[in-house]
Amino acid sequence: MLAAMLSDAHLTGLGDPVQERVTTWLDGLEAEHCYVLGDLFHFWWGFEDAVLEEYRPVLSALQRLRDRGIGLTCVRGNHDFCLGPFFTEVLGATVADSVQVELGGLRYLLVHGDQPDRTLGYRLTRRVLRGRAFDRLMKGLGPGGARWLGHRLAGTSRRIGGGSGPLLEAQQAWAAEQLAGDVDVVVLGHSHVLGSWDLDGGRLINLGDFARDGAWLAVTEEAAELHYVS
Repeated sequence: MLAAMLSDAHLTGLGDPVQERVTTWLDGLEAEHCYVLGDLFHFWWGFEDAVLEEYRPVLSALQRLRDRGIGLTCVRGNHDFCLGPFFTEVLGATVADSVQVELGGLRYLLVHGDQPDRTLGYRLTRRVLRGRAFDRLMKGLGPGGARWLGHRLAGTSRRIGGGSGPLLEAQQAWAAEQLAGDVDVVVLGHSHVLGSWDLDGGRLINLGDFARDGAWLAVTEEAAELHYVS
């Protein structure tokens, strides 16, 4: 397998059964590269000298993934856009807002999927949370305080609700714009609407809500197909 892709697990801690599902999936993965397209965690803020212990199982699985020689790329989500040095220095992961890669002769664009949301409220929230002032606030709070604030900002529900019509339509329109350029396949998440659509110029794949759907994308030389874990 050339690549495996997963999005929107929204892991909440040690008592979350989805963390075990993700860990088992990672440990059984046989691929050249693993792509995580954002919101692996319901909240994560990376600090220099601290790792959130409630995510130790999945972090250990990611280390084992690295030790098996499987590459790791993490696309920033809106719940875990500040992944920090553990991912880049310890795991050796590539971290970016978007990735373009050629797989099986096709050109893939990989994003989290919140970019198409151009509503004023979301754009203002994104700008504030990714701004310098909020970064200084989180660093000042330290790991414990940042965790407290982050989980309250993230909300109690890990899902925004599947079937979000306006957001899905915005994602499809945005993907069509990308497919009009030098892209054959757009893969994203964020809206939690699982599916695959043939658009003018190529294909859009939404990885859905892993906690609910258990879906992931397997890319081989011949095809890109959604698979499911129990």
